[in-house]
Amino acid sequence: MPSADAVALARALAAAASDPELAALARAEAEADATARLREAVDLLRAAAGGGGASLPALDAEALGRVTRLVRRDEVLEALYEAEARSQAPDTSALDVAGAALAQGVWAEREELDAAIGAAARDWRVERLAAVDRALLRLALWELRHRPELAAAVVISEAVRLARAYSTERSGAFVNGVLGGLARGALPAGEGG
Repeated sequence: MPSADAVALARALAAAASDPELAALARAEAEADATARLREAVDLLRAAAGGGGASLPALDAEALGRVTRLVRRDEVLEALYEAEARSQAPDTSALDVAGAALAQGVWAEREELDAAIGAAARDWRVERLAAVDRALLRLALWELRHRPELAAAVVISEAVRLARAYSTERSGAFVNGVLGGLARGALPAGEGG
């Protein structure tokens, strides 16, 4: 049975008229340490779109895609974390097409990503980082390198949100520092967003 808060959030997400409005809702959930509620609300909207949530509006494919983007990184991070724990490629069966491509891209380049992270994370060896921090740094760096349409500030902000939601209290600042250095060194002048 879904929580009343998740249902209310799902309704608010469904009613959001723009990407900035969706981002503001997601940011408010992150600031309230309610990432799980956001994921539950998105799952409710996915179910409604598939005919399984009669009390919620069924979003069209475009609107559902915009809402799903809010939790894509969370889901990809989870797949990457599990893949590392199992020492095998990520299981992408529960991810949408874009999420699966993201997870597979990160996994395929993890050695190159780790080398860059290791160079930027002064006094820290990559293998000594918390597994979730390592996975999210890889994810964010891959996006910085391969998704030029995304501003570096957006990628870094999302990585910090993930660190705060899934790692230690101090991970957000660490992730911000490492990715800030990588973004400055990895992007041509003027593309730091």
